Amino acid sequence: MTDYSMAGRMAFVTDHMSILGAIADRFRRERPFDGMTVATRIHVEPKTGVLLEALAAGGARLVAMGNKATTDDATAQYLIDRGIVVLGARDDDDSTIQNHMRELVASRPDLLLDNGAEIIELLVAANQTVRGATEETTSGAITLRGPLAGRVPFPVLVINDSPLKAIVENKHGVGQSVIETIRSATNLLLHRRRLVVLGYGWCGRGIAQYGRAAGADVVVVEPDPIKALEASIDGFQVSTLDTQAPLGHVFVSATGHPGVITVVHMEQMRPNAVLANAGHFDNEIDMTTLRDVAEPSERGADITRYRFASGTVIDVIAEGRMVNLAVAGSRGNSIEIMDLGFSLQALCLERLALDPGSCLNGDQPVPADIDDWVAAAMVTELS
Repeated sequence: MTDYSMAGRMAFVTDHMSILGAIADRFRRERPFDGMTVATRIHVEPKTGVLLEALAAGGARLVAMGNKATTDDATAQYLIDRGIVVLGARDDDDSTIQNHMRELVASRPDLLLDNGAEIIELLVAANQTVRGATEETTSGAITLRGPLAGRVPFPVLVINDSPLKAIVENKHGVGQSVIETIRSATNLLLHRRRLVVLGYGWCGRGIAQYGRAAGADVVVVEPDPIKALEASIDGFQVSTLDTQAPLGHVFVSATGHPGVITVVHMEQMRPNAVLANAGHFDNEIDMTTLRDVAEPSERGADITRYRFASGTVIDVIAEGRMVNLAVAGSRGNSIEIMDLGFSLQALCLERLALDPGSCLNGDQPVPADIDDWVAAAMVTELS
């Protein structure tokens, strides 16, 4: 992609992120981040670029990196050309990613935007603190409330806890983009195909809803009895993966937990079953064991076929990485959806920059006044 076409793409995205644009205009006047380094670990793509430019307008020195296989290299170069430090590229291997994470920590940030709590983990391990941080994901929230519980010596505003992110971004944004990406990556018809959705959190709700809208026969796998009841009341069949493994045509994991789809399940699947992961980390499908026991072969730019010794063959999209961003040409959640999500991020980082004492150490939800302001702004925009 040429710089000219990237500039045009960025202009198009910016034009459709009007809430964040208004925040950026105010940041440009008020400069809330003057003298501060803001480190970000989140997918580097055009919508993120608009957020980074908004933070830069507020005076921030930025050091950014993406997550595994989610960096759009053209966007990264666009940002570098405009003075933003961007670490890494789309095809970085695990070792290179770990090195860049350490570089991010070594930049001694004042504020952190994390996506999976991996940088927060490194800061805690190094006894290094920041003024405050935000965490984007369900997976990161699980880490903050599990291994890192009581150990984080600075405030972390969990964007994922916002009802706005849950309802608008996770349910509708992820739901729409995951189904669209699976259809475009495979070119398969979903009508009357059995779509097995693992997890009925907000992302799972959206995937199930948009899958049904695409004509799929949706079955939900959810061990939590309350969420399982909700799925049932919403009109979905609720079952177990042990039961559905031989029956499903397409499997999508959206749980935030590792090892949800095991090789035992995979070897029981029907020929040519398709697997995709919508979770943040690439371990919800047990790809490590799969690579050890099955023979891979490419079936397209983003589809790998695995053949077991038993003769079972399955197709995995994007090697189990986050499907709506790791597939070549995918663009993630809709622009307007991320206008809301990144507006929450920008305002939470501003709160931590100007008034960190208003927040407790450790994980906590987005302040209610920020939720209310962004919700009202989006209602106005949609109207």
